Amino acid sequence: MLTLSSERFEKVQMEAPVGFQSYLVQVTKYQAARNCKTWIVGKWITPREQSSAPPGTHFHQFVVPPILSFRRDCTYGELAAMKLPDDYTMGRGVVHACHAGGVVHLLEGWTHHEVGAIDVDRIDLVWEAALKHGVKPVNNQD
Repeated sequence: MLTLSSERFEKVQMEAPVGFQSYLVQVTKYQAARNCKTWIVGKWITPREQSSAPPGTHFHQFVVPPILSFRRDCTYGELAAMKLPDDYTMGRGVVHACHAGGVVHLLEGWTHHEVGAIDVDRIDLVWEAALKHGVKPVNNQD
């Protein structure tokens, strides 16, 4: 795991099952993993940093958008994704209002808790924020 923070590394390591914790090692430079053929990478890895991996390395990606597939002698995993149940009949580009609300909450940087009863005093605030960010109501008559 590439991190300068020993505290962060130890926290992540402790989340792994006990029998596997020793397989996770901390490195502070990409070059330290030059013999490792399995890399789990985020969005900040550059082609130059990818060049530190040995031929035949597989890059597991946990990012959006995907990293640049720079190495022809390596493989790149698909992005992690989940499929909604078949009974979710929303059209392409449409999400449930509660999901859109979560996105608006993040975009606005709000920190209040929104699980449970609706705060009627915030309905107009949330509506205006949604419109500001380009979220539009769906007309079910279309």
